[in-house]
Amino acid sequence: MGLFIKNKTMMNKDKSSMNDDIKEIIERPRICCLDLDTSVIDILQQSKFNIYSGTLGKRIKVPNVDKFSNHQILLQNDFPINIHEYDIFIIDLNNDDIIDYNPNEHIIKNHTGKEAISLLSSYPETIFDPKPLSSLILNNEIKQIGRPFLLIAFTTSSYDVEYETIKITETNTFRQASRKYNIYSLIDNVPLSNPKTGKELLVSDIREDLKILLKSNLDGATYNQTFYHPTKWKDDEKVPDGNFIPLLTNSSNEIVSYCEIVDKSIFFFFPQIKSKADFLNDFLLNIAPELLPEIFPFSTKFSWKNNEAYWVPNHKQLLTEKIEIENEYRKKLKEKEKQIDNNIKKFEFLHKIITETGDDLVDALVIYFKWLGFSKVTNVDKTKTKADVLEEDIQIELDNGLLIIECKGIGGTSTDADCSQISKIKYRRSKERGKFDVFALYIVNHQRYLPPLNRKNPPFTSNQIEDAQNDERGLLSTWQLFNLYFDIENEIINKEEARKTLLGYGLVEFKPNNLIFIDEPNEIFKNGEVCIVNISNINISIGEEIILEKNGQFKKAIIEGIQLNDKPVSSANNGELGLKLNVKIKKKTKIWKRASS
Repeated sequence: MGLFIKNKTMMNKDKSSMNDDIKEIIERPRICCLDLDTSVIDILQQSKFNIYSGTLGKRIKVPNVDKFSNHQILLQNDFPINIHEYDIFIIDLNNDDIIDYNPNEHIIKNHTGKEAISLLSSYPETIFDPKPLSSLILNNEIKQIGRPFLLIAFTTSSYDVEYETIKITETNTFRQASRKYNIYSLIDNVPLSNPKTGKELLVSDIREDLKILLKSNLDGATYNQTFYHPTKWKDDEKVPDGNFIPLLTNSSNEIVSYCEIVDKSIFFFFPQIKSKADFLNDFLLNIAPELLPEIFPFSTKFSWKNNEAYWVPNHKQLLTEKIEIENEYRKKLKEKEKQIDNNIKKFEFLHKIITETGDDLVDALVIYFKWLGFSKVTNVDKTKTKADVLEEDIQIELDNGLLIIECKGIGGTSTDADCSQISKIKYRRSKERGKFDVFALYIVNHQRYLPPLNRKNPPFTSNQIEDAQNDERGLLSTWQLFNLYFDIENEIINKEEARKTLLGYGLVEFKPNNLIFIDEPNEIFKNGEVCIVNISNINISIGEEIILEKNGQFKKAIIEGIQLNDKPVSSANNGELGLKLNVKIKKKTKIWKRASS
């Protein structure tokens, strides 16, 4: 197998020699980390652990485009050359990083002899996964250690990969036999059951310190593999192996995490824990030294004090109370998450009007207009009898007529034909009713694959707006309706004003009535809390409510302070003023005040 491993000219350096800026590294235990995030490595190094950061190899995107394609592959695993001197191995089996195939990295270099062995990736394989074979190689390496060691693996769903070898000679290349290896080949006889994914985890009855650590890390943890409890013969019957200790089970009482003692070495298989850095740091500092004290010669000499037999008075009660607090927190968190989910479902129509198209968009707008206070809103598609007749999407019966609405969800912006289509339907409805009391509105969810703030707003050309004014029809975007919802909830505009505005011509714009423009400040200070404005014959005073407008969105603000000529005043009506507001303001924000009624 050694022929598969790439040249390791840099692999004989411990992290203690490769990172001169990390001071006071504790020599033992030596820890080999494979496929852990750099953030995890950083935390462990801050705790002065002697870390080697390597990999089982990343998945490779191989350009096997047709049945004649194949590519030579060399394993890209990275283990320390003195791996037999390491005490702890920490592996994340669920690392799914993929890199592109680089032929220069898969050429055998500095080779002695007239034959060489390599791997072959052939069509239809397009992703080469080296991890199962690298796991087997790691297994062969750690078997040579010959003393107690600790192995920690974060699990993944069990899978096999079939590898084909090729023999390369000076004249030809020969395809060899294929063999399968499992991702869990890193140790012998892993008691694999079924791959399953979930997040409901229960801690088994285990030592208290490990139980507390696992319970504190259940939030965000997910399992992906189940295991069975191995047995052994005792008194002519099979009994559960006492060296195998379940740590976590799922809601079906299946083992998803375990610890196993094998020849004085200890293997831990944990699920995918959200904060691996904190979890590992706590485990290595507070639990592992007591489990294998011989590999922690520089650890605290009295770590045995953490054993329950040596607890001080009140310690058990305090730990129990801590667990109760954590359980109560998780319960409240679940309740709040449920409330959040229900709230999202309740107001799902607001997201749909700025994301959807077709029937989903129409249904969401019907809900919106009913919330807006229209009592008779009809989804025309659900009532029409002739599928080929061009009709509006929504009808709203008014006290003074009929509002017809055409709505579209599109990836770009509207064409002139899109905008004007509602005009034809308007004239037909007017003729049917025998009077000109039909109002027409075109609503578009434009550039719907972009975040609304990144879209072109408003999404209509000046010609389209002018044509709409001449044809006496309205143009509106769903993003405007989305913002209108919050303007109404914040009492900037009321529903009656909004309903009347919908009947306007040209570009429909929702603005509070009776607004007086103050200024658009160019200078802003104190992180947006102070702005400079110029006013002329406009009275403003401390405590007065003003309206801020930016990107078609409005919000209220209160004037908390006014300065004129660098002196504080209670009110002013002319000159350059400094205004201190109770909210932060950004550049290109228009400032308004309501006219006195």
